[in-house]
Amino acid sequence: MKTPKLISILIATAIILWFTVFRGCTSRDIGYLSHETVGFKELPVEVQQYLENPTDTRADINSMILEIPKNNEPRYKLETVKTWIGPWVDHSKVIDIQTNKYYEIDRGVPSPYIIFDDKLYIPNTYNIFTTVYDLNKVKFTKYNLED
Repeated sequence: MKTPKLISILIATAIILWFTVFRGCTSRDIGYLSHETVGFKELPVEVQQYLENPTDTRADINSMILEIPKNNEPRYKLETVKTWIGPWVDHSKVIDIQTNKYYEIDRGVPSPYIIFDDKLYIPNTYNIFTTVYDLNKVKFTKYNLED
């Protein structure tokens, strides 16, 4: 009688292991990507201009993801993943629409998530559009999405 129980435990372990390996092929936590902290002046000129001109970003202020240049076909989308219990947010996923590969961003990370030239820029300060008066003081974490 112990053999069926052992087999069911082995099958359950194999299924969990399979899901873990499969998930690792399509997703990555951004903490594992190569990254560095950069100042506002070290951002690409296009990103600086986009952030400095509030008329261009006004429609996107409520959006957590900004893809530059805006006139191109979107390559990334953002999805919020809720916890299993309750209505809370567990993390966000930045999804590459072409490859279906996604990058997980933990809950509580400041937004917007700015994507330009296969790089993800995340401000280290909350509410950069509404509470920051000098963007030169804002630091950003730059992630290479092609890793």
